[in-house]
Amino acid sequence: MIPILLENDEIIVVDKPSGLAAQPGEGVHDDVVAVLERQLGYRPFPVHRLDKGTAGCMMLAKSRQAAGKWSRFITDRDVAKRYYAWVSGTPSEEKGVIDAVLDGNKGAQEARTLWNLKETWNLTLTGEGSSAGGRLLAAGSELIRVSLLELELKTGRMHQIRRHLAGIGLPILGDDRHGDFSVNKALRRAGVKRLMLWARELVLPAQASLPGGASILASEPPHFAAFREFLMRSGTLRQPNLSQPTPRPRRSGRLGRAGPIESTK
Repeated sequence: MIPILLENDEIIVVDKPSGLAAQPGEGVHDDVVAVLERQLGYRPFPVHRLDKGTAGCMMLAKSRQAAGKWSRFITDRDVAKRYYAWVSGTPSEEKGVIDAVLDGNKGAQEARTLWNLKETWNLTLTGEGSSAGGRLLAAGSELIRVSLLELELKTGRMHQIRRHLAGIGLPILGDDRHGDFSVNKALRRAGVKRLMLWARELVLPAQASLPGGASILASEPPHFAAFREFLMRSGTLRQPNLSQPTPRPRRSGRLGRAGPIESTK
């Protein structure tokens, strides 16, 4: 059963679990659409998609007409999509905007992601390490800095958050395509294996079917809660030193094409 966060005559918003594909595709054995068809007795239409590893708010429609209507709301930026992500590294500012162009199947596309720093931790991991990417080494262990970012998508490009954050030197933990592979390897040895990206909130505009609009919050994913417990045991909360330029976010530019995927964010 997938938890339903909101339902009206046009749409449903569900709390998608990490590890479940958003829709059918090659090599996909089960997905949100198929699970909801069994659960609800009808086949819903995805309005937007999440990566298989991303947990949180996902909107689907009860008809093609409703799907088109709410897709236009998202395209026109009438729906706010907000995320939390744990990343490797520490930004040099408290907040910023990433405007790097992203290459994809449709060519170069403008893309905008807003981010805001919430927390930074020093985390000590055992095993081999490296001094690359702003990581620090201690004798017999690896000290990495991890940060919690709040993000808002202003466009919906393929792997946008993952590619934008990797492009400014703050790759998402557990990202096996755009992430820091040495950090991910060390984290896997510690039991941290899932993509640390959470579609935390959708803010919907007022409509006849939704008077007053709605702000919908997904529950904290189990792997996010487990990671915080891990930080409490093995890490130290720190006040970020914003005077250190490690790394300094790029605000414009162009990032390369993503590989074949099954989703858009």
